[in-house]
Amino acid sequence: MQPWRACLETVPAAQYLNAVGMGLNLEHGEDPYLVLQMLTKNGVRCGRIEIGWGNLGGEDETKLAGTGERLRALIQACKKWGVLPVILLNAHQGVPCPVRFFDRAVTADVAAGATQVTLDDVHDLVLGHSGLSNLNDYWAAEALVTNIEGNTVTLSKPVPKAVKAGTRVPMATLKYRPFSPPGSDDYRETVAGWQRYVATVAAFVTECLGTKGAADRGFDMEIWNELTFGSQFLCANNYYKPELEKYDGNSIWGNLVKETAAYVDGHPGDFAGVRFGDGFSNTIPWTASSQEPARITALGKHPYAGRKTYPKDEYQGTNLNALGKEDKYVPAYTACFPEYFGTGLQTETLLRDSAPLTTDIYKTLHGRNARPGNPCTLWITEVGYAPNEDGIPDRELGLVLKAKTTARYLAFLLNKGVDKLTLFSAAGGDLWLGQVLDSFLEYTRTNTAYPADDAAYTSPSLRVMGRMSAKISDGLDATLQDTRALTVEGLSDTHDHFQFAGDGTPEHPPLYDREVFAFLPHQVNARKFVVAYYTREG
Repeated sequence: MQPWRACLETVPAAQYLNAVGMGLNLEHGEDPYLVLQMLTKNGVRCGRIEIGWGNLGGEDETKLAGTGERLRALIQACKKWGVLPVILLNAHQGVPCPVRFFDRAVTADVAAGATQVTLDDVHDLVLGHSGLSNLNDYWAAEALVTNIEGNTVTLSKPVPKAVKAGTRVPMATLKYRPFSPPGSDDYRETVAGWQRYVATVAAFVTECLGTKGAADRGFDMEIWNELTFGSQFLCANNYYKPELEKYDGNSIWGNLVKETAAYVDGHPGDFAGVRFGDGFSNTIPWTASSQEPARITALGKHPYAGRKTYPKDEYQGTNLNALGKEDKYVPAYTACFPEYFGTGLQTETLLRDSAPLTTDIYKTLHGRNARPGNPCTLWITEVGYAPNEDGIPDRELGLVLKAKTTARYLAFLLNKGVDKLTLFSAAGGDLWLGQVLDSFLEYTRTNTAYPADDAAYTSPSLRVMGRMSAKISDGLDATLQDTRALTVEGLSDTHDHFQFAGDGTPEHPPLYDREVFAFLPHQVNARKFVVAYYTREG
């Protein structure tokens, strides 16, 4: 199945150009002005920057704490080079909110599985807020203190390993309780803290950009990163064993988006022109535009697709053959390609949410036009190819493969209903997900002037991005909105090359290369089109 072929749209070239983005994870002394100069020279127009709740000061929640100056420099570099900041709002369990870190000495042996620990000092511990950290993961106050008698504390969950007397253990005190049952006092207090955090971050970014009072504050925001890791703070029961209360801990996924949208609606002047993306949807398939608050502009996705070998990696469920009949046959082949989530290799396709078509899935309407009169588009705020995760140890080959995947991510996704794509990421390593060469990042740590000749410092991936943006911007009419529809009248070949062979029966035919031919048009002005086209290599 090729659901991406269900519709053919001509996308305004300006939409493509404005959507090309990069994750700006510059945290190790890189000069943001030099990195942003490199990125914008090669087509980047938006950049994702995480400002977590834990970045706020514990005493004064209207200001950022220690990382404020680094973030200020990064945002101001975005302003200088014309890059739209996309601010990620997040509460990673390691530093989920304003938090105080400290350690204490254990004064008596603690057996694995124990829930009581004797400490050298308990005077400043706060019940339900203070706790032992990092027992099973990077996780502040993972086991909360629920009772104190003398110097012995009772914990909300057992310690997983024995601890010897004299050991100093990491602890933390959270300013806010983990998100608790909706409607409870703890829930309301934590939500109010989150809303203050959203306001503080918006004010900080506005100040950095100098856009106070402007009709468009010049940045966008994304609510949450991923549910695949770092999200324990979303449910109080994650901190307790047994559970503290019976309730649907997943309800916060939608509730926090609604609470954020409600705050923004109540303070429109502080968020003028700011678009919001639902990041809870980045790694789950159930969210839909028809269910999003009106103030939410886009659903988010992180469509990483690793290598899969069939039939071993075939998703379990009912399969249909080429004649539409139930069948257990699975062809033998290996797949690793950027367009994976545009196909029907698994049920959860991007197209159910990015397409202009509205689809009813279990009585929930999906598609970017499923919310009447207020389209909800799709943002991809992370995606990329990591050669070393695909068994590629050779740096030069890895860089070439990253360039090829980058070209196809941009050409394909930005023509299929995605209106923001921030690759992950600027930094990350030549053999991992880094889009900027390690050598250039190192250069920016010790230099303040951009190199006179940057050819040796420009990654193949960035060169491809730059060439694509240059081609599509030549003759640009940035005001063009109404595009002309193009059609593919016919397609044939003389070689019958295929992706996989099938078994020669009508039920199980080959998948020919011509059947995965991509035709991806953009309109530059009233008379000019740029079309990306290719087929996948078998």
